[in-house]
Amino acid sequence: MDDIGIIGVGGYNEMGRNMTAVHVGKDIIILDMGLRLDQIQIHEDVEIERMHSLDLIKMGAIPDDTVMKGVDGTVRAIVCTHGHLDHIGAIPKLAHRYRAPIIATPYTIGLIKQLIKSERKFNAEN
Repeated sequence: MDDIGIIGVGGYNEMGRNMTAVHVGKDIIILDMGLRLDQIQIHEDVEIERMHSLDLIKMGAIPDDTVMKGVDGTVRAIVCTHGHLDHIGAIPKLAHRYRAPIIATPYTIGLIKQLIKSERKFNAEN
């Protein structure tokens, strides 16, 4: 049987920034990519749509996914458990790095599309 492991990328010692990677052999499934809203709210006039992902990582607002660089394997999918921002809010900032399909309920996919549309409106690069 292939090795199975779990990598807690974010959200394990806090509320928000939820992101978990499950690997089975060389296949990786990412569960959630969330936002930590309180780290946004403590700053005045922050528009996350305009911010670079690295700045949001430094603020503690989205998961620091650099730990994934040390994982041997290929991300096969990003699975979103539900449509709360602490589980999907970082998708516009991080998902493109993995070039994997996003899997969620139709309602959650609709929310994700709105987040991505808002991101594109500002031509933010991540």
